[in-house]
Amino acid sequence: MKISLSVAFLMFGTATACFAQSATKQTCNVEVDITDTDPNGTNVRATPGGDVITALKNSSSDGWILVHLTAQAGDWYEIDRAKLIDSNLPSGEKIIFQGAGYLHKSVVGVSGMQNGGVVYRNHDIRTEPIDAHAAGDQPVELLGCWGTFLKVHVRKGIGWTEHACTNMNTTCV
Repeated sequence: MKISLSVAFLMFGTATACFAQSATKQTCNVEVDITDTDPNGTNVRATPGGDVITALKNSSSDGWILVHLTAQAGDWYEIDRAKLIDSNLPSGEKIIFQGAGYLHKSVVGVSGMQNGGVVYRNHDIRTEPIDAHAAGDQPVELLGCWGTFLKVHVRKGIGWTEHACTNMNTTCV
C-alpha cells in the first residue's frame, strides 16, 4: 500500500511539474509591431530582463518594425527576427534582427483589428466569438499569444484572434 501511494504521488508530482513548465513558456507563431517610441531603439535582451544584445531602430519616417513572436514567458516575448517594413525599400522590408532574443510586453502591440475579423472566447476557432465582426479601427491591447492566436482586449471584451492588424500606417479595413 505504501509503495502504491508513493508511486501515485510521484506520478502526480511529475505531471504537475510538466504542466507548470508548459505554463511558464507558451509557444506561438505570430507577428506584432514594435510600439516603443524611444529614439534610441527598442532593447532586445538575451534572456527575460537580461543583458541587451541589440537595439531595434526604425530608420524610416514612413516605416515600422514588425517582430515575429515564438513564445511568451510571463511579461516577456521571445522573438527570432525583426524586420523594418517600408514601401521605399526595394522589397518593402528589410531584416534588422535574426536570432534569439526577448522583448518586454510594454514595447509591442498591434495597430488594430482587421475589419470584420473575429475575436473568440478561447484560442480555438470552434469556440464562441465575443465579437464576430470586429471593427478595424478600434483600440486593441495585446495581452498574450498562443499558437497562431493573439490574446487581445477589444471593445467587447478579452478574447483571442488571428485577425489583428499590424500595419502601422493604415487601418486594416
